[in-house]
Amino acid sequence: MMVGRFVSALLLACALGGCETAPPHAAPADLYGPPEKPAPVAAPSISAERMSEITRVLASDEFQGRSMGTPGEEKTVAYLTGQFQAAGLEPGGENGGWTQSVPMIRTKLQAPSLSVAQSGKTTALRFPQDIYLSTVRAVDQARIAGAPMVFVGYGVNAPERGWDDFKGVDLKGKVAVFLVNDPDFEAAEGEPVAGKFAGKTMTYYGRWTYKFEEAARRGAIAALIVHDTEGAGYGWNVVQSAAGENFNIVLPPEAQQPVLLQGWIQGPVAAEMFKRAGHDLADLRQRARTTAFKPIDLKATFSANAGVDLNRISTRNVIGKLTGSKYPNETVSYGGHWDAYGIGPADAQGPIP
Repeated sequence: MMVGRFVSALLLACALGGCETAPPHAAPADLYGPPEKPAPVAAPSISAERMSEITRVLASDEFQGRSMGTPGEEKTVAYLTGQFQAAGLEPGGENGGWTQSVPMIRTKLQAPSLSVAQSGKTTALRFPQDIYLSTVRAVDQARIAGAPMVFVGYGVNAPERGWDDFKGVDLKGKVAVFLVNDPDFEAAEGEPVAGKFAGKTMTYYGRWTYKFEEAARRGAIAALIVHDTEGAGYGWNVVQSAAGENFNIVLPPEAQQPVLLQGWIQGPVAAEMFKRAGHDLADLRQRARTTAFKPIDLKATFSANAGVDLNRISTRNVIGKLTGSKYPNETVSYGGHWDAYGIGPADAQGPIP
């Protein structure tokens, strides 16, 4: 089967391409006063059918899961270019074309060995049943030997909201363990944190990307997010669907380097680990919703050893533009990703025909 994902925002221009905008209408001049203001221009409508058709095409077997650096990319780029042209857009890429080259790395973990040592006992973690990891570092081996594990709540540092989950804790060389989403996601009405972020609407602080980035900024060697379906917005089947594969842009040497390993740990597995450290996960969730929360030493160490299949590839952004008449030198940008994970192992529905 093809493992994939799709964001419709990239195709907004395509969705609007077949829609019409009502022409402005000027009222006749009043003999005894200035003419009436023109009637407002009707906003274009979005065709759900059109967006559904675009999604159906790109998710079809013909596009082979839309992985970067594969024949599926070639078909996807050609399709998007055609749709942008049909929508009346101009090319916005390099050298007057429709695309922009992006150098990237593609990584895939090979036979990872993972374990947690705690209370004098070492527990093996099954990949990807108990824990899911990948790397976005340009390395051929990912090895961590007995790194201390620290629970950092939601892992949010938001001075503008008066929020700091880290309280100055040293994360250098350690494994940061996070809760997914924002501190107020599960807050009940009346809790001080309620509405401090965006409630059920996730801010960037709630995204796994932010948590991994914050862990790297603080020197952590790895970052793990405790999975729960409601907070993440998807089940464990989505987490593990990439089968250890990941991508990253080629970073210059002076750039902030990502953590060596990043990923997720199953909620029940994390709950057992917290229990062995003398804590209850449900209680910690409540404590993490307060400004008084401080990071907790889990009295555990994490070890990992995995080969990394590392490849350097070049992929492309597809860029179309619509030059405005009033502010032609200003830009409003809409974007999303066209890529997915390519062809994966067969599931209950069988392999690709």
